[in-house]
Amino acid sequence: MVSYSKYMGLYDAETKTFTAFGSGDYTPKSNGTLVGVRIMIGAGTVASLTEHVQIRLTCDKWTPNAIEVGACGPGLATAPRQGLPSVDWPINQPVQAGVPITLEGRNLTADTPVGVEVYLYGLFE
Repeated sequence: MVSYSKYMGLYDAETKTFTAFGSGDYTPKSNGTLVGVRIMIGAGTVASLTEHVQIRLTCDKWTPNAIEVGACGPGLATAPRQGLPSVDWPINQPVQAGVPITLEGRNLTADTPVGVEVYLYGLFE
């Protein structure tokens, strides 16, 4: 079985309610299995503050059809910058070419999230 990674999307909103990824849904180009996802917290500026995000992936082909994962950021992204964290989550759900995976996120960072940049990558087989 061949494993490969794909960029799935960017969450860049600063809301506490689930909102769509700025990059939209992810639609696989081939059949297979989404084995896992990697969430990477970025920083748009040295004033970026992303401490906790939650990502929801939804697909009609999955059981359960909605999966929620999360990640914690490094706090205020001042210079010199610390290493930005990434978190891996096992998923193990089937994907079908042309069937979209809805990507939503929410930022649970106090009341002042700023410069949110959360990247989502998928590991497929």
